[in-house]
Amino acid sequence: MARTRAQDKAGDKVKQESAPPTTAKKSETAKRRQEPEDIAPQEEPKGGEAAEEGEPSEAPPPAKKIKQAEADDDHVEKAAVSVEARENTSKIPRLLGAYGAIPLENSGLSEPHKPTAETMFAHLLNAMLTTTRISQQIAAKTVRTVIAAGYADLQTLEKSSWEERTKVLTDGGYTHYREKTATQLGDLAELVRGKYEGDLSNLLKAAKEEAGSARGVTEVRDGVRKRLQEVKGLGNVALDVFCDSVQGLWTELAPFLDSRSAKAAGTIGLPIDVQELYEAVGENPVEMCKLASALTTVRLDKKEREFW
Repeated sequence: MARTRAQDKAGDKVKQESAPPTTAKKSETAKRRQEPEDIAPQEEPKGGEAAEEGEPSEAPPPAKKIKQAEADDDHVEKAAVSVEARENTSKIPRLLGAYGAIPLENSGLSEPHKPTAETMFAHLLNAMLTTTRISQQIAAKTVRTVIAAGYADLQTLEKSSWEERTKVLTDGGYTHYREKTATQLGDLAELVRGKYEGDLSNLLKAAKEEAGSARGVTEVRDGVRKRLQEVKGLGNVALDVFCDSVQGLWTELAPFLDSRSAKAAGTIGLPIDVQELYEAVGENPVEMCKLASALTTVRLDKKEREFW
């Protein structure tokens, strides 16, 4: 059936009224997209390079505020950890009771609690022998064997032959490094006799004299380490072992705790700050020595879970 012109016009009007206003929507969308470009750029907050040159900064940029907030949060978190660690110092008596032995107390030395020439030389031997790439058990056995052979007495060591020293080390289980270590023991005896008249107390005396009238703990300890570095076979780890072990005898070196044992302290919830730990044991060098010994045992024997 043919449509009239009136019908066609009416149909077109209906279509226009029912069609969605696409053009209007597109116009609004374009307007919204253009809005950020139309906004004038804000003035940069004062600070930055100007502040670095000494000009006052009225308001720090948002980035600086964020960094400051993060720093504040970090400070609060660290403070909370520090408080918790201090509260956990109640673990120290239990730690000392379980593993806080005096180093070389049961090694056969005649006077392990006194800084005699023999005792101090034994600690030097211990530092040398326990820091090689061997098991803790073999190292401990070798130290006892060497002391039983009388090598903590400098004269006895001086009289020994290279072959005799090699055999003693072999008896202790020190087979892999026996030849090299037998030579180092001979060199050690020669150095202590030649530079310190056969007594390591003279080494401490020299370090204290070099430190001067102030005689700060750090200066004296650094002086001791500097002189011991002349000993062949004695590296930084061995020097740490020596300082850990003798601070109860050479009290001028206290407080000291090697970095690995400090990390072990943190693992079981104790402070890692040496001074805090020292205060926790009443600033007693002997107790600090026992604490260092206990933390070493916990670390080497992997006993951290006992104190969680």
